[in-house]
Amino acid sequence: MNHLIDTKVIRTITHLADDAVALLVLGAILAVVLAIGFQIAKLFTHLPEGEVTTVLHMVAVIVVLVKAYRLLIFYMENQHVSIKYVVEISIIAPAVELIFAPTNRGLDLNILYAVFSVVSLLAYLHFYQRLQGMDEACVADQEKLARAVNKH
Repeated sequence: MNHLIDTKVIRTITHLADDAVALLVLGAILAVVLAIGFQIAKLFTHLPEGEVTTVLHMVAVIVVLVKAYRLLIFYMENQHVSIKYVVEISIIAPAVELIFAPTNRGLDLNILYAVFSVVSLLAYLHFYQRLQGMDEACVADQEKLARAVNKH
């Protein structure tokens, strides 16, 4: 009997933790969508001024935010963090800062950003098939679980 009570308690705690994480991720999704909206509005205010580098930087930041949005949506759909999306963000974000705002930091930090971005890119290229397979397996498992739940 004690084992059954422990199992129910564990299930309840797990369910509550899942709900709490889902709420946090939903909040993060809303924050990212708002950030994308503000960035697009800011983009259109700078567009008439003809500041090409500022506009390109804003577009690049929007791309990073869209990647973050995709990562969060993937998590909400599958309860799994896509390592592929995380690595893509780790490649793009430092590269964006290096290209568009290199003078905001010292040379040593710029070198660190560059090395990190290149190493992430090489790892991504080397492990791409495996990363893609992990995401596909996760989606397939989630679909299998959904079919099993619908049968009952």
